[in-house]
Amino acid sequence: MVEPGNTAVTWAERMELLRDSAQQRVWTAPMPTAAMEQLVADGKATTLGRFEDSPVRYMDRWWRANELGWVALDEASSAQLDLHAERYRAAIAATSAQGTPDATPEGDATPPATRTEEGAA
Repeated sequence: MVEPGNTAVTWAERMELLRDSAQQRVWTAPMPTAAMEQLVADGKATTLGRFEDSPVRYMDRWWRANELGWVALDEASSAQLDLHAERYRAAIAATSAQGTPDATPEGDATPPATRTEEGAA
């Protein structure tokens, strides 16, 4: 269906333009810290890691914290951070697979806190 008075733009195209315009406004305005925290808590946004000021992925963009709240990175910077995030997660997975220093050795089912030394009562 074509918009009355404008044969070049359909209603679907107009709605798409409005959606893109609204999305652009979201990306250019700082988001309040409490709003981003709620999005993360609800599982609608994802943090890169568990460290202070970790970048957050929301609406196909990475966001970073600053004094105004959370601001979206531009498309190119988000794409670059996607690559770094993939490498970061691979590194975390590789080090997690190796185990932690206080992990129980293979074949020893007794946790270190309950072991007794020989001859101890």
